Amino acid sequence: MNRIVFIVEGDTEILLVEKVIMPYIYELGYQISYNCQTITTNRKQHKKGGVGSYGKFKNEILRTIAQGDVLVTSLIDFFKLPTDFPSFKNDSNRIEEIEKGILEDFDSNPNLIPYIQRHEVEALMYSNMDGFELVMDDEDQLEKVQQIMDEYPNPEDINNSPETAPSKRLQGIFNYDKTGDGEMIFEMVGIQAMLDKCPRFAKWINEIRAKLDEMTNKDTI
Repeated sequence: MNRIVFIVEGDTEILLVEKVIMPYIYELGYQISYNCQTITTNRKQHKKGGVGSYGKFKNEILRTIAQGDVLVTSLIDFFKLPTDFPSFKNDSNRIEEIEKGILEDFDSNPNLIPYIQRHEVEALMYSNMDGFELVMDDEDQLEKVQQIMDEYPNPEDINNSPETAPSKRLQGIFNYDKTGDGEMIFEMVGIQAMLDKCPRFAKWINEIRAKLDEMTNKDTI
């Protein structure tokens, strides 16, 4: 097995995988190809992006697993997650129950690692100020970001109400562009700060590494 597929919501998640996660994986010496797939939400209209429903998410995983010889993981937000997901709880502290429910729905497939970001992928941006200092030059704006970081030592705790989700906070501070600004912020923040500050994210990356180690050992036997 030499391929990993990330099932993602949209462009911001793709940026995180392409600019941060996979460069880190390659730096560690893993030789594996990868792909990011946005979820098909309307086949007839060829629409992709977002989650839509658990059924659409599940179908995307099923189609990918059916290709064979692949490790599949997800990168979707808990913010606005459809309530039809297995074991759904409207409590971000119980995301692992949802992830476990997904895995059980796939008969605990060993080549699947469900991951739901708490609360949004933008939460990872708050791991340090480096990225914000690149895209902002207004001291008042930077101070507002710093205040958020001071309030939430673990960026994954930044809450997910419609007004205070991580991305909504950025949009309230400056004219945040999810792709243009997102790419620069992610690259400047760097994965080490995210691993240090965001325990759920770090656990997921370590799970991927462990699975890649297992895959490598199988391939060399």
